[in-house]
Amino acid sequence: MMSFWIKIIGSLLLLLSVTVCGFYFSNRLKLRRDFLLAFIEFLTNLETNIRYTSDDIINLVKRSAPNYLTDIFCTDSYVFTDYWTDSLSRIPKSYGLKADDCSLLSEFGKLLGTTDIEGQLNHIELYKTLFKNSLDNSEKEYKSKGKLYRLLGFFCGATLAIMFI
Repeated sequence: MMSFWIKIIGSLLLLLSVTVCGFYFSNRLKLRRDFLLAFIEFLTNLETNIRYTSDDIINLVKRSAPNYLTDIFCTDSYVFTDYWTDSLSRIPKSYGLKADDCSLLSEFGKLLGTTDIEGQLNHIELYKTLFKNSLDNSEKEYKSKGKLYRLLGFFCGATLAIMFI
């Protein structure tokens, strides 16, 4: 009789753990989408600050970061390339950013602050378009795969739990 209850509890724990894995992967898709959305907001704020403020680029970046990204842009450095590289290294892996997203972020920082105001505004506008394309792709991916990951996690867990019993 005790063995039966151990199997039931083990099956429920197995079902729960695999279901949580499905929700984790679904949440990574959502976090990527939210990050890209916040980064586009950052680009809009940066564009406005560059247009109307004559401050150095590091202060402009810090001032432009929305609440969602303030932890990333809180490093102290005097050279912008070092500042940007350090800020990118603070992005958690749990955000599920793809290699394309990371390369876009890196390329954006390499050229930022190297031209006049019009050049920077054009640079920001170009990258806003590129990040909006990534955002659209992440929205589609979240809508199509997010529910799939959650359901797949549950049904794989249920199948394993049944096999365990």
